[in-house]
Amino acid sequence: MRIGFKKIFAVVGILILGIGIGVGGMVLKARFFPGENGNVIYVEKKPVIIGPLIELEEFLVNLDGGGMIKTEITIEGINAKAEEKIKAKEIFLRDRVITVLGSKSFADVRSGKDREKLKRELVTELNETCDNQVKDVLFKSFIYSL
Repeated sequence: MRIGFKKIFAVVGILILGIGIGVGGMVLKARFFPGENGNVIYVEKKPVIIGPLIELEEFLVNLDGGGMIKTEITIEGINAKAEEKIKAKEIFLRDRVITVLGSKSFADVRSGKDREKLKRELVTELNETCDNQVKDVLFKSFIYSL
């Protein structure tokens, strides 16, 4: 008995089609109807609470090794009570910002990655000055020049 090419092709085609439908159905089920064993993770989103924003006057600082930086900084406090404490120590905070900026070279402030590192350093330094009342440091403007 001889099996024709068309029959083999039809059987293989039906087999591939069946496997495709089965796999596709499993993927769609897992995506849209996850069961207990589904690998869907639900993340509870917490509302973002913005603390008080305290604007500092403009900074114009010489960079280490040459160049200048001109920036405006806003400090975000951790809560409403932090605003008072931050404003009470504003002159000390300005001094700390000038010290940190003045210790940086032109290469230390050029890229966005470097500015993010600078922000983290400023938050750490400012928190040392005002007892961990600073949540974030925001640059309103950031200009540097050789």
